[in-house]
Amino acid sequence: MPLMMYKFLLVTSIFLIFAGLILTAFSIFSPLWEVVDFPRSHLSHHHGLWWDCIVHHDTLIPLDEVQAELRGDRCDSKMDSSVQAMLRVALEKGDAESKELLLHRFLPHHKGVIFFAVFTFVFGLISIIIGSCSPCFPPNAILYVVGVFMTGSCSLLADLIYIFAFNQKPMFARDTPDSSQDITLSRKERGSFGPIYKRLGIATYIHMFGSMLLIAAFIFSMFCAYFLITSKHAHDVCCMSKKEYREQNKWRNSGLILKTGRVTHQSHRPFVVIDDDSSI
Repeated sequence: MPLMMYKFLLVTSIFLIFAGLILTAFSIFSPLWEVVDFPRSHLSHHHGLWWDCIVHHDTLIPLDEVQAELRGDRCDSKMDSSVQAMLRVALEKGDAESKELLLHRFLPHHKGVIFFAVFTFVFGLISIIIGSCSPCFPPNAILYVVGVFMTGSCSLLADLIYIFAFNQKPMFARDTPDSSQDITLSRKERGSFGPIYKRLGIATYIHMFGSMLLIAAFIFSMFCAYFLITSKHAHDVCCMSKKEYREQNKWRNSGLILKTGRVTHQSHRPFVVIDDDSSI
């Protein structure tokens, strides 16, 4: 029974790691980490980790690329030199509406999320390799638990960093007294050019769901290690076992090697001394 539970938990935890890494990769390249709505201007700014988009609200149907350009809908990379030049001009102008462009910079919390995302992938891939090898070497199960823990921790830290930064007051908002410092997932700001509705985008929730899958994989990995270590037949789950190893385990003897004369491939072969009289 422990052996069957081990196999089930190992496959399940590796599947959860794969799913968590896929969701993390999808969210990293999405521009929908944060959405800022401007009702008076009928547009939204989508802020991602790598690029940002400006989308208008005047239509209910998707537009093709040509129509989107005519309307002013576009996506810009944070690494684009022209975008950096636009930000410098906005700083020099100093008007309130241009200051919103400062959110299009490559901010510290963006770097923090990407930093921990890289280590999430590194520890995740290492965990999958160690978990796949743990049946042949049971102590690897402990390393597997540690690897999955590091994977989930890095992903969770990325979520905490971004949510904390999201709840900071934007520089383009008016100075209004607000005694509440609670962590929220959406908020309304009062800017110099009308109300601003700020909320977390779908990419943030996808990344958070991926973190939950990795945490679930960590819980499964702990039970997986327990069942493997406590199983009396842990060697039976090794997918790379050979006939010689099974026979060696059966007779509890590593055999004797005789060497005669010249050492060649044919002149020395192992044999097992059997003390069981019934086999004679």
